[in-house]
Amino acid sequence: MTLRGIGSALAGVAVVALVVGAGLMNPVPTAPIGTDSLGPDGGELVVDYLDRAQATLSTVNGPTWALASFAAPITADEVIAATPGIRVSEVLWRVPIDRVQTPLVSIGVPDNDVAIKQSPGAAATRLASMSGVDERQKMIAAASVRSLSEDCSCAVGVVVRGDAGDLAVLAANPAVRALEAMPVDGTPWRAAVRPLLAEYVDVVVPGPDDGPIP
Repeated sequence: MTLRGIGSALAGVAVVALVVGAGLMNPVPTAPIGTDSLGPDGGELVVDYLDRAQATLSTVNGPTWALASFAAPITADEVIAATPGIRVSEVLWRVPIDRVQTPLVSIGVPDNDVAIKQSPGAAATRLASMSGVDERQKMIAAASVRSLSEDCSCAVGVVVRGDAGDLAVLAANPAVRALEAMPVDGTPWRAAVRPLLAEYVDVVVPGPDDGPIP
């Protein structure tokens, strides 16, 4: 397993995906047809997804991509602490605001801790360049930018690559609510990635979007 070398920190942070347009405010985008997929399906029972994700780990044979969904949103430093010795390729950011649907931003990172630390700033920069379809969405994006710029507890998941042993260690971490391995022939850069959000208790459905925006 390649260690995260500080020497590669200047490689920077690459933004690999962002839900935009009308879907900007929806943290659970529908999986496009004909692609790989990681994460729960809309309307799926949480218990069913947890069982399904767990079952994928028994099929791992060699280095594999996987989606780890956190039990609660965490900071960049906590992402690093939760994933020692395993390659993190994407960090998924979403600012939690009560009764408000906020955008999900996926930031690709090179193999080092500095890039992970920089990823919330990259997410904020990306969101700042976007425009919502109405005034409320613009306000939600602006609130998200402010929180991400302040190193908030907003990381909801990561895409990682590791072997069976690596994934077993990660799955046992209390910070990880679910870990789903991709099929061996899967490609994460073509996958629809939908983390299991902490707000999903019984069923995977978006919550209300009627709360005040700070």
